Amino acid sequence: MGAVLGLDYGTSRIGIAVSDPTRTLATAVAVHRAGRDGPVAAFVGALARERGVDQLVVGLPLTADGRMGEIAERAKHFAEKLGEDLGLPVALVDERYSTQEAERLLRGPGRKRSREAPDAVAAELILQQYLDAADPGREGAP
Repeated sequence: MGAVLGLDYGTSRIGIAVSDPTRTLATAVAVHRAGRDGPVAAFVGALARERGVDQLVVGLPLTADGRMGEIAERAKHFAEKLGEDLGLPVALVDERYSTQEAERLLRGPGRKRSREAPDAVAAELILQQYLDAADPGREGAP
């Protein structure tokens, strides 16, 4: 069993996080910027190979009442296409409020952050949620 790569899909930026090989801890690692970092599949594929990834997790931004809106449909299509391109299985995770939570975590006195920081931290939160749900007996899991 290898590491898991988590993605917070956005039209201009995609936050990326990766788990450790034991699938215990998620860590924010990068942000892919559209128009600057080349094709998404190549960027994510290189990270996946480098980190020994054998599973993808993509955040699904459902509406507040749990329905699929336009952005969720785009994220689902992105996830399916990326999984096909990379030959990796993909899991979708309800990621309502992950970006707001990431911004809250990054706020604070003396904290400097880039515009992309919330995207990578949101990916970390999405991936950690997936890892915790996959191993409910682990201490700290929901």
